[in-house]
Amino acid sequence: MMTSTVNPSLKPTFTSGPRILICEDDPLTAMDFADILRNAGCEVVGPACTAVEALAVSYQHLPDLALVDIGLSGTIDGISVAAELAPLGVPVIFLTGDYQRAGHEGREFATDILIKPVSENAILRAVAAALHLDEESWTN
Repeated sequence: MMTSTVNPSLKPTFTSGPRILICEDDPLTAMDFADILRNAGCEVVGPACTAVEALAVSYQHLPDLALVDIGLSGTIDGISVAAELAPLGVPVIFLTGDYQRAGHEGREFATDILIKPVSENAILRAVAAALHLDEESWTN
């Protein structure tokens, strides 16, 4: 389980609480990501553990951003999820232990690629960059 090591002055505060989809097939990792984002003031959609679930939730509650594991179990992978979300205007951050695959197969769909294990700081910085938050958003 992740422990909070982020400097409190680096935690973003979101005035509108962006809605972020988490699609991760490891339940503990998904809950860690959800806790980090909720503590930063985000509204978490999911977590979804399969691509089918992630897409269903996305069509029901269009997220502002999606964190997607590319190596999902099942017939549909995370790259396919990103390909479905891209036309909807949803930026995607890939979460993976397989950077080469994400870089070659799905890079055109990702605003960023984070290599697992991912630190809290890395998640928050990637989310802020993908949502185009200004520096003032990083202060409490």
